[in-house]
This record gives sequence, C-alpha cells and structure tokens, in this order.
Amino acid sequence: CFDAFGQPQPWELSRAARAAQTRRNMWALLLLATRTTSQEHITARAVEQRGLSLYDVPCAETEGKHTCACQIRCEAPSQKRCQKGLSVCSRVNGCEYVVTNPSGEWATLKRRPTPAELDRVNFAGKKLTQAELDASRSSLEAEGLVARRNYTGGFAAALKRAQPSKHTYHTNSYCGTSYESVHDATVALVALSYRTPATLRNSMLSWRDSGLLSFVDERILMLNDPAPSEVALGLKHGFEVLLPSDVQKRIGPQMPRQVKREVLTIGAAFAAACAVSTSTHVLFLEKDFAVAPGATLDEVASELAAAVVAAKRGAAVVRLRSIQDQGCGTFRRCQDNRNMPQWNGRTTFERRRNWWSFYCRDFQNNRVADCASYAGSSMRCFSAWDSNWSLNAVLVDRVRALEEKWAYKRGRTNGRFRAPGTSLAAYGASTWQKQDGFEVGMLKDDWGRTDMPICLSTRGLFAHVEVDG
Repeated sequence: CFDAFGQPQPWELSRAARAAQTRRNMWALLLLATRTTSQEHITARAVEQRGLSLYDVPCAETEGKHTCACQIRCEAPSQKRCQKGLSVCSRVNGCEYVVTNPSGEWATLKRRPTPAELDRVNFAGKKLTQAELDASRSSLEAEGLVARRNYTGGFAAALKRAQPSKHTYHTNSYCGTSYESVHDATVALVALSYRTPATLRNSMLSWRDSGLLSFVDERILMLNDPAPSEVALGLKHGFEVLLPSDVQKRIGPQMPRQVKREVLTIGAAFAAACAVSTSTHVLFLEKDFAVAPGATLDEVASELAAAVVAAKRGAAVVRLRSIQDQGCGTFRRCQDNRNMPQWNGRTTFERRRNWWSFYCRDFQNNRVADCASYAGSSMRCFSAWDSNWSLNAVLVDRVRALEEKWAYKRGRTNGRFRAPGTSLAAYGASTWQKQDGFEVGMLKDDWGRTDMPICLSTRGLFAHVEVDG
C-alpha cells in the first residue's frame, strides 16, 4: 500500500521477528538486482547487519491480486530461483531488490527508502527518553492546552458545515430507519498505538491538518507499552493519553483483560474505547489510519456527519476507509471480475471478502443498497451476511456497541452469537489473548449469520499508512 505522500510502505523486520524468521527460514533468498549483468546474493542476516528498510515497488507486470506492490510468480521455487523476478526488476524504475517468500514461489520487488522517507521515520524527538519526557511533560501539556483551544466547534461544527439534512436519502431494508436529525450527537476519536511513533506522528499530523480534530468532541490516545515519544505526541496535540492501567482506573469492572502488562489487543482495546469515552459515537482508529491526502474540510465534515447519520439509522458499524487504498491487499479494484463475491457461499469464509460489491458504483445487487448520497460520495449498506469483519477506520454508536446483543438469525445454534447473543464490545473483550482474535473469531463464529447491518462510505476518509510499522 502507499503512504500519505503516494510512496509505497516500508518492509522492515524487528530484531525479534528477524531472528524468528531466520530460524524458520522465513526468507529463503534475497537477491540484489543491479542494472548490470551481475547479481549479489544477500542473506537475511546481511539485511540486519546493513540496517536495511525496504519499500514496495509497483509494476504493471504484477501477478498478485493487489497493485500496490509488484509480486512475481517464480519459475523454480524448489531451487529458490526467480530469474523472472530479476528480469522484471531490471526493467522497473527504482527496483533494487527481489525478495522471495518462504516457499520460494513468490517474489516481491523492493527498493531502499529515499532520504525524505528516512527523515519521516527518524523525526526529531523520536528517541526521547523517559527522563526527558518527565522533564518536558509540563511544557507538552501546555502545548496541548493551546491545541485544544484551537480545536473549535466539535461535531456540531461538522454538522453546520456538512448540513446532512440536505443529503439525499433512500429507503431500503438495509438502510434502516428514515433520516433523523443528529444535532445532539457527539463524537470521540479514540486512537490506538503500540510503539510505532513515526506512524502515529504521520496520522496525528493528518488528523490535525485536515481539521478532523476540530470536528470531534473527545480526543483519546490509548497507548500500549508506549515509547516516550508517543506520549509526547499525544500530549502535544491535545489528546488525553491513557495507558491500559489508566483505563482500568477509569472504567473498573468494564476493563478487558490485558494480554501482558500495559498491552491490550485490538478487540480488547475497542471494548475499552467504548467504555472509557463519553460521547454518543466513537471513531476508532488504529495509529496507521491517516486522513487521505487531498481531503478537504468539507469532505471531512461530510464523511463524519454521514457516518453518524448512518449509525443513527441503524448501522452497527460504519466504515470510513478511503477509496484511495483500493488495489491493495484484500481491497480489490472494481474492474476485475475475479474479485466478485461468492453470493451463495454457506459461510463467511466461502462468500469471500467482497470489497468489490461495496465500492463499485455500477454494481447492482439486491443485497447491497445505496442509502445516502452527498457531494462526491455515498453511503452503501448491506448485512454481515455479505461482509468480512474489519475494524479499519470505523465509527460506532457507543452505547449500542456496549449493550446491543446480536444473535444468529440463519439457523446456527452453536457459536458465540447463539441466543441471547452478545454485543460487539463484549465479543471484542473476549478476544483479549490474540491480536487477530477479533477478526479471526468473527469469521470462525460466522458472524454473517447475525445479519448485522453495516454501512460504508464509497469515498471514505482514512488511508492506511505505515511509516515505521
């Protein structure tokens, strides 16, 4: 995927991850492709010794399912050879490395970061020590106070600018109730980070510069075992900075279990976010979801207002991932029919992650409905039966997420959603042991059989951007 400046994201392994992957032979081969006839073989250990961070290089010849990286199928996996990848690399501007996966079947083209990209990773203050943070806390809090004074208006200001009463609304069972005023709504932005200060900083600046921080009423930064620089970023930008122990003191018995000291997995963090905030709605963002480049103040206000309206009409989850991410990972492009969902699949897995039907404007099916339209965007709604699970840049009604129970409606009687059902927050809290427990659990429990109503913006607002992981 691409970063906020249109550059591919980095590939970088932590020391622990590198060691583990070396033991399991996770990287079978790393070849340096040069513009001459010579080639250099580099081991994963050599990558570590050189301190390399590698970025994806896109190409027209990619054979993978997404277009933000160049993935080539190798001709001799068992021999760890990928001459085809090297050949493509030699023709692609900027390509320097060809990296194969553990089986040797696939190769991904890579390059080294530019000086500007390295500056974003190694920003001033990233190596702040705890002692330095303690010494500067009062001045950082003073900066945060000034920042909060400049964040004027809150969600009421977004409503005034967006005027959702003038949006066009449609009637369909997937759309929920008729339009109702949301003038009494408030929004909490709850962000989650875990020792990725450069990525957090990039997102934080986008939230500030786009005007988003002026359109929300609470700004909460939940930090897992934080680096001092992450705490400093939150304080400086006027966020209430909370570690899991701080959240525990605030919400008491509602606190999900920690997977280890001062660390919450994403499901547990989502449950904690709903419990610790006080606004009517929660905009839940992991640290790597920045406001998409080019988003105007009007667009930020419109997307936020439309999401709250959709939740008010009945959507359990409203997704706000930007259309700019399309083509990366599971977010497929519209023109490729191979990405169509399997509408008759019996389980969530069999029906496939059908981003295609959600975003393609010319798509027509009686299980997806356009429920609202506004300048340059629309709100599409469907049910969990035709959806993958995702917490990527979502807005929820806080109380409903905590209290509304969802149960199977399509015959299944065993699983976490058996009668009388469970709430989204309760389910998230129950997945405290694994980072991917929320997503994997929802799929294994076939959450689609709850027919939970889901909506998303076809333009969206937040792009996935990783700077340091």
